Amino acid sequence: MRYGGYLVFRNLIPSPMLEAQAAEEFSQIAYGAEHANRLYGETDAHVTRVRSIVDKMVPYSLKWNERAKGWKWDIAVVRSPDIRMYCLPGGKIVVYGGLLDRARLNDNELGMLIGHEIAHALREHARERLGQLQASQLDSSGTIPQLFGLADLGMAPLGIGSRLLEMKYENTDETEADVIGSDIASRAGFDPRAAVTLWDKLAQATRSNQQGFIYVHPYPPARR
Repeated sequence: MRYGGYLVFRNLIPSPMLEAQAAEEFSQIAYGAEHANRLYGETDAHVTRVRSIVDKMVPYSLKWNERAKGWKWDIAVVRSPDIRMYCLPGGKIVVYGGLLDRARLNDNELGMLIGHEIAHALREHARERLGQLQASQLDSSGTIPQLFGLADLGMAPLGIGSRLLEMKYENTDETEADVIGSDIASRAGFDPRAAVTLWDKLAQATRSNQQGFIYVHPYPPARR
């Protein structure tokens, strides 16, 4: 049942269109952070740490999505106390400094998290969730309104980054991202057993925030 709905919701927003808007939004995020003096430079330790992990994982990610072979992977690390990160469609990764400075993740834990977020992008979970939102906005005539600029990429940006910060993934999304993310990260040399301590740390650090990381990525006992 979910598989059929999954295809319907995903197909409301074509992959090339979503990836193009994600790339534009990533550029805006990076530009805005740099303009506010909140973007860590390429030689900063925050950036080199994240980039080294991503570079190890990309080769093991490609088998999970045929389009990923053409993605132009990039990262932006934003100076912020927030404990957040996400991988936009198309391989654009945004990390908030609080994740690195406050959550105190070791490299295996950070590797498992990056693998998890990459898996969300590879399996197009955001595309499905955005498609569901699009479908919920069907007007009385039964046609889909152009909320997301589907007719013209330049008309109405999706606001993908802000939506990902608020979007609550389903348990099935999290399970898939855990399995695929663990495969990617372990093949890249990271210990998959670190997933448990990773999510325990994130739960402890963000559970009090109703829109925090654990709200977006539900972590019930069964998932642990």
